[in-house]
Amino acid sequence: MKLPLNWLKDYIDPKLSTEKLVERLTMAGLEVETVESVGSDTVLEIEITPNRPDCLSLLGLAREVGAITAKAVKYPKIKTFKTSLLKNAVHIEDKKDCRRYIATLIKDVQIQDAPAAMKERLASVGINSINNAVDVTNFVLMETGQPLHAFDYDKLAGGKVIVRRARAGEAIITLDGLERKLDPSILIIADAEKPVAIAGIMGGKGSEITSQTKNILLESAHFELGIVRRASRALGLRSDSSYRFERNVNVDGVLTGADRATGLLLELAAGRLAGRQEVSSKSKTASRTIKLKVAEIEDLLGHPVTASQAKRALVRLGFNVTAQGAALTVVSPSTRLDVNQAVDVIEEIARIIGFDHLSSKMPTIKSQNITVDQRPRQVKEKIRQALTAGGVDEIITLSMVNQKAMVKTNLANLASVRVLNPLSQDQELLRASMVPSMLQAVVTNINHGQKDLRFFEIGKRYFADAEKESLGIVLVGRRAHDWRLPNKDTVDIFDLKGLLERIFANIGIRPIYAANQFPVLDPDCAAALTLDGKYLGALGKIERKILQNWDIKHQDVYYAGLHLDEIFSLPSHQVRYQAIGEFPGITRDVSLGVKKDIPYQKIEDICLQHADNILKQVQFIEQYSGDKIQPGLKALVFSCIYQSNTRTLREDEVSRVHERILKALTSELDAVLR
Repeated sequence: MKLPLNWLKDYIDPKLSTEKLVERLTMAGLEVETVESVGSDTVLEIEITPNRPDCLSLLGLAREVGAITAKAVKYPKIKTFKTSLLKNAVHIEDKKDCRRYIATLIKDVQIQDAPAAMKERLASVGINSINNAVDVTNFVLMETGQPLHAFDYDKLAGGKVIVRRARAGEAIITLDGLERKLDPSILIIADAEKPVAIAGIMGGKGSEITSQTKNILLESAHFELGIVRRASRALGLRSDSSYRFERNVNVDGVLTGADRATGLLLELAAGRLAGRQEVSSKSKTASRTIKLKVAEIEDLLGHPVTASQAKRALVRLGFNVTAQGAALTVVSPSTRLDVNQAVDVIEEIARIIGFDHLSSKMPTIKSQNITVDQRPRQVKEKIRQALTAGGVDEIITLSMVNQKAMVKTNLANLASVRVLNPLSQDQELLRASMVPSMLQAVVTNINHGQKDLRFFEIGKRYFADAEKESLGIVLVGRRAHDWRLPNKDTVDIFDLKGLLERIFANIGIRPIYAANQFPVLDPDCAAALTLDGKYLGALGKIERKILQNWDIKHQDVYYAGLHLDEIFSLPSHQVRYQAIGEFPGITRDVSLGVKKDIPYQKIEDICLQHADNILKQVQFIEQYSGDKIQPGLKALVFSCIYQSNTRTLREDEVSRVHERILKALTSELDAVLR
């Protein structure tokens, strides 16, 4: 935006040197990019940010200068004209695109050169003089910021204008002499037969003002910023008017611009007012009331401010301010659509005080003892130690998946958080399960020739109301690569269980294995993990159908998932060093027939409950299910190892404890000794 200092002095004389004015404007947020001489005038080129369309006019900049220099602005006297006489001259088909349109008919004008003073003002901002009528519209545009257009009324078919979308195949020759092809995405001004202007951008050659013009229809309107921007880009056509409409022209300024231009045309073109018509869907912008306290201003700026000082700064900018003690009630003017909340008001106060005048000091920092829960970090570190020691590699996968992956994994019904603006379709959901991410990693590795996989990930699952820390473990392929082994055995569920047992031993918990109904796992090879009534996760073999969905055809995939947030909240038992026993142990083997649904862990728990602290270990040996055992039962063989850390055990005391254990097993589990 160009600011000629001679033109500025028509409204306010800052009585500052050019250098000082440049500094004050820049420190108030209106950066002066260049200073140049145009004729006898000095012109400042000011960078106006997109949120400040109020500064795209001489009066807007004069108001800013008045605010930072505490001087009054002398606004031009604008005569008001009533809406009357003119009827059916304006028709708006889409009031969403055009909120307000004022058409003023001025007859019997005399088109001639504009006064020298007006030519000089326009030349200082780079606008060539055309004639007195066109120059008035350009002058008012630069003065008030309201775009205007003057039509030769006698060239409008039907004596009216219609605001509508262009029709397919229509075209217009604009004032620059070029033909522009139009389409229905472009808003135009038309007469009863054809387009006569591109709304908010440029008028047409066929209705321009010439020396032969006798009657003028003056347009002052508000067009929706989006439709002007899109049309300007589509046509490759920009103008001073479109530049302002694209930044949202003040709808309340439509009447001010119409009145100012009408008064000047009646004065300079010797015409007479023949009538005016206004069509609008909303004539005024709703006021915005903001309440704040002086303490809020001081807290944000770190600078002492009084209520009266804040009020003076805001009033000079056109705000309506009521002060009650240390509280301010601020009403934003219609020109300041960017001021909507307290921080916006505080910024305005800071600008007028001057950012360079604000106190510069370090903030007061009060030291506080912050209690940090170390349990999550410690648990995750122990999990990493246990798994990496077991030859499992840590991976990191994307936290976002697509809906197809959820469907392939039989998790389509799981509530997932959808990304509103995903980078790609593959990242449309925040994962609610780690299984799809882990299976994608399996597929990628297998496709690259890596078929023996052992990896884990500690990451998050996402839900509408929470993020949950989780652990996923995957085992695929051979158990070992030792060439000396005759059989290249593949991993199974017990390899996975062994890794989990290593983890639980490291973090000091002992979950219970129970039946599981997780939709991803094969029900015949799966278990749930619980402790103290909390569900900690599951382990098992991925269902064959799901593996086929992922194109994993010839390998079994074993997966374990733990809910770490639940584990973090569990009390841990301190793992303490114990010396290796110096005294000999006594081993007693047990062959037991129990129901198939009884887990081995329950047998071990019963043994330890009746051991009198001399049972050192329960060691599983083998399991048998077949023709030689009763239906519904399974045969287990395990060893009970008895040992004391303080003495050599006697045979009779071991026998007494061992018999008690056997009795407990048969009575509590209906077991059969074999």
